[in-house]
Amino acid sequence: MLVNAEADPARTDQAAAACETWLANESEQEQLIRRWQKLENHLFRTQNWARLSPAEQSRHPDNREMDRLNTRIITLSEENAVLLASLPAMAATSSRGICRKLTVALIRVCPDENEEAHLLVGSILRDYLALHGEP
Repeated sequence: MLVNAEADPARTDQAAAACETWLANESEQEQLIRRWQKLENHLFRTQNWARLSPAEQSRHPDNREMDRLNTRIITLSEENAVLLASLPAMAATSSRGICRKLTVALIRVCPDENEEAHLLVGSILRDYLALHGEP
């Protein structure tokens, strides 16, 4: 049986698609941050990085890699800020959309800043999945 994509809310759920883009960006950003931190730690341990002048640091090949990583991190952050700002106005039209919106909310509600809200969003997502299964 062929499913018409226009008739299938899960395929046309703009909120789900936006959240999936946000989540992919967030994942890439976390990986890049870890890589940047690893490079910086290496430079502090092996190159006495803190004692190098800014000019010496800027000429180092790893510094160029850190700059490239930082540029991408900033780009992803800016893209996600735009996506996040648009999500409240987007209606989820499928279970996938609801779950993705809740997942984004769970990540954005920092447990260190508002533990109760973080736990609440997490419990709503778990309850929804228990009732409806993985979309």
